[in-house]
Amino acid sequence: MGLFDFFKKKKQENTGIENSKFISVEFQNQICALVLWKLKENDMNPNIAVYEMKKAGLNDEQINVILEKVKEISGEKLKTSSPQDQGIDKNLFNSEAYRTKILDHAQQLYFQNNHRYEVVRHELFKEGLSRKQSEEIIVALQEKNTQMVNDFQADLDSGFISEIKITPNPEHTKGNTDQDQIDRYIGYGAYQMDRGDLDNALELFDKAIELDENATLAYANKGKLYGLKNDTEKALFFTNKALELEPAHPQILENKVDFVFELFQEGKIDEHKFILNIKDVLANDPQNRNALIFIIQFYQNENRIEDAVRSVRELFKKYYSEHVTIQLMVDTMYMLPEEEALKQFDIIENESGEEAKYQLKYNKGLYLKGIGKYDEAIQLYGQLNTVQPFSWNYYQMAIMKNSQGKTAECIELLKTTFELEPALKEDARSFPELQNLFNDPEFIQLTK
Repeated sequence: MGLFDFFKKKKQENTGIENSKFISVEFQNQICALVLWKLKENDMNPNIAVYEMKKAGLNDEQINVILEKVKEISGEKLKTSSPQDQGIDKNLFNSEAYRTKILDHAQQLYFQNNHRYEVVRHELFKEGLSRKQSEEIIVALQEKNTQMVNDFQADLDSGFISEIKITPNPEHTKGNTDQDQIDRYIGYGAYQMDRGDLDNALELFDKAIELDENATLAYANKGKLYGLKNDTEKALFFTNKALELEPAHPQILENKVDFVFELFQEGKIDEHKFILNIKDVLANDPQNRNALIFIIQFYQNENRIEDAVRSVRELFKKYYSEHVTIQLMVDTMYMLPEEEALKQFDIIENESGEEAKYQLKYNKGLYLKGIGKYDEAIQLYGQLNTVQPFSWNYYQMAIMKNSQGKTAECIELLKTTFELEPALKEDARSFPELQNLFNDPEFIQLTK
């Protein structure tokens, strides 16, 4: 979370989604559904789809695999370039005041989004800049960041930094030191913390706080530092100090969730205090992923079904494609009377965008399957396949047909399933609900 994480000599490589998750049928179907919707929304231009995949954690190789798979599914060619966009007025864009403002904004986005230029590029484009203008600002941002690194090197060469030990300047006192120098202390501290010199890092963070008692990132980094020292109580203390200054800072709130969970696991706080902290996080960031996951499970255990449903709806808004969201939604709906559960699915559908609706209907199919409403679930998955056919929809239909004793129909649906996703054959060979077919010659031949 350090302000100057780009001081690192070696850029961290994006290793992508862990392979076992990436090749799983469920993940592939979810990511393909997302990509297809983004392509359709953008006239088969892949730029936004690629951005969404990068945001989901895929590396370039995985992105190319998904794009090729989606091309096969859709039967359409992807566009290699966007229509020429106009961007903002050239005179405004070239004005010194605007350039200074937009570059500062770009750097803020860079810091807030884990130093990812692709996120900055996407956000600039959303704000009305053309691709050419966005790229120009990205280049200027890279030059500005490089200059900061060069300044660091100059301090190193000048002797201000001795043996990579950064000594606070005693002449830097409160009231006569500008914000840039305070930010440097925080950045140098983050650099030292990354190197493992926690004592020097702490000294630098304390210097920043001495100069500015409202230095949010200094407190936040002290929290992170004490986390590295395995002193979770101090880590939470300084994280809370940072949140007193910026209560809605998403990354600091995420750190708080991590720290209170560690304290709960260690038995240093009870469940009541843990949940109070989680609620405090949600009061400032209602869509905090991990906090929502914890609070939903708490509400389920307490049989507070209304609260669980409300929180599931919040989680679904942003994280609808994640497996944990799917599982929590279906489990929560099982706790409701059938009529109320179906009503809640309708309410969530009315709140959702088009790509989320596809996932929601898939979840509803799982719910119907779970309560034994096979015909309704099969009909729903059939409707989804008319929108966009997916192997997992056919697979679920096949499983339910088998449960109904309709082996011939099950086999036909499995054929379609494996045509779309051959990797599902391995899953089918060990799937418990297909166990009665394991000695069936046609099933054996089909799943080879």
